[in-house]
Amino acid sequence: MKIKSITAKLCLLLTTFIITISIVIAAWSIKDTNKVVQVEMGKLNSEILDEVADNISIFLSNIEEIGTNIVEDNKINSALAISKEDILNRTEEVINLEKYVEVLLNEQVWKYGKYMKPDLYIVSENDFNFSTYSKNKYTMESIKNETWYSEIVKANGKTVLLSTFEDEEGIGPFKSIFRMGRSINNLITGETLGVLIMDISEKMLFDRYNKIIKDGKNIYIVDLKGNIISNKDKRLIGKNYFEDIQQGEYIEENEWYSVIKRDNANYIKLESTLDKYGWSIIEEIPSNVIKQPIKQITEKFILTLTLVIIVSFIIIYKLSIWITKPVINMKNTMKQVMDGNLNLKVEVDRNDEIGSLEESFNNMIKWLEESIEEIKEQEKQKRIAELSFLQAQINPHFLYNTLSGVRFLVSMNKNEEAEEMLFKFTKLLRNVLPKASELICLNEEIEIVADYIELQKIRYPNLFEVDISIQESIKNIKVPALILQPVVENAIFYSIDNEGKKGKIRIIGYSEEDKIIIEVIDNGKGMSNRQINDVFKNKEAMNRVGLINVHERIQLNYGKMYGIEIISEKGKGTRIRYILPKRGDTIWRF
Repeated sequence: MKIKSITAKLCLLLTTFIITISIVIAAWSIKDTNKVVQVEMGKLNSEILDEVADNISIFLSNIEEIGTNIVEDNKINSALAISKEDILNRTEEVINLEKYVEVLLNEQVWKYGKYMKPDLYIVSENDFNFSTYSKNKYTMESIKNETWYSEIVKANGKTVLLSTFEDEEGIGPFKSIFRMGRSINNLITGETLGVLIMDISEKMLFDRYNKIIKDGKNIYIVDLKGNIISNKDKRLIGKNYFEDIQQGEYIEENEWYSVIKRDNANYIKLESTLDKYGWSIIEEIPSNVIKQPIKQITEKFILTLTLVIIVSFIIIYKLSIWITKPVINMKNTMKQVMDGNLNLKVEVDRNDEIGSLEESFNNMIKWLEESIEEIKEQEKQKRIAELSFLQAQINPHFLYNTLSGVRFLVSMNKNEEAEEMLFKFTKLLRNVLPKASELICLNEEIEIVADYIELQKIRYPNLFEVDISIQESIKNIKVPALILQPVVENAIFYSIDNEGKKGKIRIIGYSEEDKIIIEVIDNGKGMSNRQINDVFKNKEAMNRVGLINVHERIQLNYGKMYGIEIISEKGKGTRIRYILPKRGDTIWRF
């Protein structure tokens, strides 16, 4: 559909421009924002994970400090160096050392590990064993063949972190346990006297990251071999993360995170390491969790953009109206001017180019009004001169034809008929001559024609008859004088010259929409199309003074849309059709 309104075009143009620019900027901004937010979210989560790693490192360091305080204690060394015989004899020294060690162990637990609750076990070569939980849990005989025992001894006094295992004696959350161990060596000889085993509930690790596990996030603590030490799903503890869990492909990697695809879902993978202990903390975050704030930002951005577009459209609409209203006013005013109303002006209320245009428009209308008045006056004078000329043609023509009839009667010695004709002619002249240049009522024109018909009946007795039927509602319509007589004259002439047949003439008048139709119908010889064309085109045609004169007088008075039409066919008579305005005052058309 073609848009015609300049306001609509301007609104559409500016709105399309703003929407296009906004969409381009929005698409670029959203894409860039998504990337920035994703990186920042990855960075933030990475920092949080580093904090968790630091927290766990502190936690392990505290436990390690407990071990240091124990293995470097002189009395612990003395207790583990005592002979089995003395232990069996329960000497005073043994009893005192036993009490000391027990106090030391409990003291260390409560001093350093009250929030960690480690279980401490000393297992010695001389079977002088100590613990804070169960003295019978570990014996040298039961652990000596364990791989982890060999690792502790090989470390030569350094702390060894051992994988999490399931404690059969544990209850509930304390069932999963990870182990730290250190060898206790003779402070002088370096000989291995026994080992310190520190069992810590996996819950102590879990408590340090469980608060950040939400919205589908998952955290794995794995050792150097990839074995899972801690996870919210305790069934996964002991399994290998890289073999049993991570079965996906890397689709993106950067400084802060990587993206892996697993089970038709994308995960943001973050990793932090405990350098001192060789553990890694791995966090997996579903991509939709990271994208949630991006989605919220995008939705807010789109909402803001929509509001901006709506506000922009309102502003554009108001601006378009402000710009185009004067132009539309001028267009509407011009339309009224084209309809003939020149008493109009547009209001000049601006000092810009539009205001100048409005002022020029008013000056143009003023000039146009003056020019039209001047042209009207010139056209009026021209039409008066033309009408006078045509009227001057009618009068001699009318007089000549009538007097020729009188002469004919005299030549035929029909003096009485000639005298009656002259009498009626004189009466007719009294009525016709004063009105010849005026607009008269149709009813008066009919009376003049009726008088003329009576004259012709004297000249051509019993050769023709005339029937007049005029609609009552149009009888007072104003028409130019003597527009019927020339046509009726021709109708009489051609109807009686039709091979001896009696001429029949009908004059009818009626209203048709906004027009008056008068028809003069005869049964004469009729006219061919060429003859009809000659009537209007050939200035020397014999009907020039009659039909053409009438036609031009009507058009001069009322305009080109009015006049006469000739409807005729050879041998079937002729119909002369007058088309006149319903309002019969003179109208100047140009």
